[in-house]
Amino acid sequence: MPFLKGKSILESRCRNLENSSKKNGLRHAVFAPPKDKYVGQWRDNIKSGKGYLLSRSGQLYEGDWERGYRHGFGVLGVKNDKDVVLLLYKGEWKNGRMHGIGARHYPDGSYYLGNWKNSKRHGYGQMWYANGSFYDGFWVKDKKEGWGMFVRPDGNRYEGSWKEDHKDGRGRFFHLDSGQLQSGIWKRDVCCFSSIFDIPFRQNAVEGTPYPVQCVELEKPEELCQRRDLDISLGKFYSCASLRVWV
Repeated sequence: MPFLKGKSILESRCRNLENSSKKNGLRHAVFAPPKDKYVGQWRDNIKSGKGYLLSRSGQLYEGDWERGYRHGFGVLGVKNDKDVVLLLYKGEWKNGRMHGIGARHYPDGSYYLGNWKNSKRHGYGQMWYANGSFYDGFWVKDKKEGWGMFVRPDGNRYEGSWKEDHKDGRGRFFHLDSGQLQSGIWKRDVCCFSSIFDIPFRQNAVEGTPYPVQCVELEKPEELCQRRDLDISLGKFYSCASLRVWV
């Protein structure tokens, strides 16, 4: 009886032809959309498995695919005017975005190695800048956030807290050119309160100070913090409660 036939028998001829035309397995070259060339594996008409894609813009991706997205490990590059492929990113992907651990080469010569989330630097990572500076620390949505160390091109460096790509909170700045150490509180790259000490190798610095820094201490640091906290309540200044650690 017709209603007892199996599902495959009941399927129309058009549906059978459509299923048979679906791309599955390895395909040598598929051009879609125009000028985009994909060579690799398919599953039910969707890129899935290993393959590489050369786009009309000159970008070349080779690696893992899943559900039509870059997913897994892959390498992304771009062709220049001399038809040479320059490396842009090498690392992990998730749903078409850089996600996980990876290395990124920037057009200006800068280089980043670390964690990514949704194609943004997120988590722990190291950044080598084109001007010679270096950052080692944590990131949130492509901005320095949390603890980090930043080394300037002249060798002087900052170690401490960051917020929204700015030095913010407790930190230490090593003036290696003059042989001094500055410890204090920063707010959006501005040092608001600090103490300066001589580093033991001050005399070996490039431009060491002729005389050592005199040891100067506050007589009543607790009263100072109380006054600053009062100013905070009046909306005049930011909190300096953590200054007690540095005084």
